[in-house]
Formats: sequence, C-alpha cells, structure tokens
Amino acid sequence: MKNQNLKRIKSVAGKLKKASKAHAKQSAVLSKVIKNAKSPKKKGQPAKSKKHSDLYTDENPKGTIKGLKFATVKDAEESVRKIKASGRSHAHKTQAAIAMEQRARAAGKAAPASVYRKFIESQKRKTKKRASGRA
Repeated sequence: MKNQNLKRIKSVAGKLKKASKAHAKQSAVLSKVIKNAKSPKKKGQPAKSKKHSDLYTDENPKGTIKGLKFATVKDAEESVRKIKASGRSHAHKTQAAIAMEQRARAAGKAAPASVYRKFIESQKRKTKKRASGRA
C-alpha cells in the first residue's frame, strides 16, 4: 500500500476508536490491516533498484517465463522443461532457476529445490565449457 493510503487508514482507525465501543472493533480490524501491509521495498528505494531483491515480486514482467512451480518434484521437473524450452538466454534461464530454487527453499521444500539445483549445476557446466572454448 502507498504511504498516503496508510496514513488515511490510520486516521480513520483512530477516529473510529474514539467514536464509540461499537466502532472500536472496526478500528482494531483496520489496525491489523495496516500492521500486515507489506511493502516490497524499502522507503525511498526506486523500482528496479539493484539493491532491492524480493523473491516474489516481478519488477520486469516482460521477461517472465510463465507457469513455473515448486510445490512438488513433478512441478519442479515440468518447470525445468519449460525453462529449457523458453528460448531465453543462457543467463536468463539460470536466473529463473535460481529464483525458483530460492522460493522452494524458503517454503521448506528441499526436494523440488534440488531439482532446480541440478539444472543450475548443468548450466554452470555449460558456462565453463563456453568459457574454456573461447580462451
């Protein structure tokens, strides 16, 4: 939520709380909403900042590989196939797999994360092979 909206909600919550006991409950609900409002980046930080990284925010939806999942090993394997067939650059594919591995680990799903890790390691081997071929 934007800061301006949060200020308005806080103001309304305060007024409701003072108005009567009947409104105190509504005020409590609004206060809870304000408390749980999530800001994807720090105050004053511009969009697409190099210092900002959020696992679940897509700051550049144009490059998104859609339909990637990490709930089960089967989902992860299908997602790796989608990444491979996406037609994106080598680096883009690797970055997508890294993000999905981190999401899986954050959700406590070690098995799907290992599927992504296996793909990432294969990408690393390709990178080394390319680098040795150029030198």
